[in-house]
Amino acid sequence: MPKSKKYRKTKMPPKTVSFEENLEKLKELVEDLESRDFPLKESLEKFQEGVDLIKQCHKELETTELKIETILKKDGKIITNPLKKETD
Repeated sequence: MPKSKKYRKTKMPPKTVSFEENLEKLKELVEDLESRDFPLKESLEKFQEGVDLIKQCHKELETTELKIETILKKDGKIITNPLKKETD
């Protein structure tokens, strides 16, 4: 009698979504919330989805900033210039 093979369910790695894709989805979500009336529960779910997208975008920006600083290292010091804030 042949032994039956046991197959383990393996989790697929999560699909990597680009910063641009997350940003576009966030824009669409905001436009959707601004242009339509949703039941409170659905509005809250969409709001939470938006917050999650913002967190993902922020994390990606921080990672990119660290990579840029690493590239700009000179003589063991990071050369950084703060971005100028636009004034009204």
